Order: sequence, then C-alpha cells, then structure tokens
Amino acid sequence: MLKALLALLLISSLYLPVLAQVTPANNITLKVGVPAFAPFAYINEDSEMSGVMVRYLNLLTEDTGFEFELVLQPYARVLGGVKSGALDIALIFKNVQLEGYADFIGPVSSSNVIVLPQAAVDLQTYEQLILLGRIAVVRSASFSKRFDEDTKLQKFSVKDYKQGINLLSMGRVDAVVGSEAGIEYNLQELGLDIANFGHPYVLAQKENWLHFSNKSKHRTVINQLKASVAKHYQDSLMYQLYKEEFPAGEAISSFP
Repeated sequence: MLKALLALLLISSLYLPVLAQVTPANNITLKVGVPAFAPFAYINEDSEMSGVMVRYLNLLTEDTGFEFELVLQPYARVLGGVKSGALDIALIFKNVQLEGYADFIGPVSSSNVIVLPQAAVDLQTYEQLILLGRIAVVRSASFSKRFDEDTKLQKFSVKDYKQGINLLSMGRVDAVVGSEAGIEYNLQELGLDIANFGHPYVLAQKENWLHFSNKSKHRTVINQLKASVAKHYQDSLMYQLYKEEFPAGEAISSFP
C-alpha cells in the first residue's frame, strides 16, 4: 500500500509543472483604459459596467480566458496610463501619441467620424470646415491626421460628446466632431432630433485599436490577443454592437 501511494505521488508530481504553466494564463486580468463615454463604456442604472466596449471585450474573454477590468478615465488620463504602465491596454481610436509607448494590436473595427453642424449648414467638403466657427472636439482625442493637425480650424475642447452636443444645441459652438455611434446615442439621450441640425459631413473612417502598453507585465499574451482581435474584426463592428444594445432611434447615416 505504501509503495502504491508513493508511486501515485510521484506520477502526480510529474504533472505539476504542466499545470503551473497552464493555469496562470486563465487567471490573467488586463486593465483596459476607456474614456467614460456612453454608449461605449459607462455605469448603468444598476451600478454595473455597461456599453459597447464591455460587449466587445466579452468576445475576447470567450476566446482567450483572460479577464478585462475596464477603467473609466478621461481621454488624456487613458493615454497617460498606457504610457506609465498603470494600464495594460487602451481601447480607443488609433492614437499616434502612443507610438513608442505601446504596441498597436488590431484593428478592432472601423467607425464613421462625422462633423455635425448647426441647423441650415450643409457640409459637403472638408474645406467648408474652415468657414465654421468653433468645432467641439473631445480633449486629446484623435479623429483624422488632417483634422488633428489642421491649425486653421477653430477647435474648442470638451470633456465628452454630451458636453459638445449641449453646446451645439445652445449655439455656443458651430459643430461637434465624433464617432457616429457616440453622437447618435447622445442626441437621443438629450432628447434632441437629428433633423434640427445641419447635414453632417463624414470626416473619416477611423479604426479602433487595442494599444498594449510597453510597460505591461502581461506582454506575453500579445499574440493570443492579436489572434482574437483578428478573428472578430468587422468594418463596422462597434456600430453593430451599439445598435444591438440600443436599437431605437434614427441613424445619422440615414440622414438625407
């Protein structure tokens, strides 16, 4: 009996190194910085994290077994968190400010970036933006290379889309720029009708990316994340996830 027990313990010990290598992969938690913008990431009425980013990260969890802890911060702090390593990942429009500080894993999805103007303004070309007054822009956000670097435009920093749209509705700015889903959702939340504004201009198709911090202690998982991101990529995935969660309301893209 004693010999049999010793033999069993010996056999079991041979498998311990294998288990030690496999188990930690399923216990990894990655901190993901996301600006606190509904409908992308926000605390709902039940005090739970909700939004499009939650739905997307759940897809990655199903593939990898990794847990994702969403950290809601202003856009500028998300960038700083990735640079310092306080965050493992930022899930945002691809941002050149993180070049040299992070690996760009993706793309995740492309999204329409639009400029929504005051009523009676019909935006058809980029050059018309120069004729506008102040354009509300989320602080530190990136929308297109040409727009971001254009010093001729009168850009007015706001903390989020809701503030920008409020200022637009009060006539304190002449336009607001942002993702189609973000602007569409916030118009609905504020009880505003898209028909009360001018014709939006599609500024660009911007891609959401995972920005993986060079200072993360979990960099060994990058290849697994790349495979999962590639598996789920679709041109308008973020907008599709948004419409699944918020099916009501008129889409800006259907505006005449």
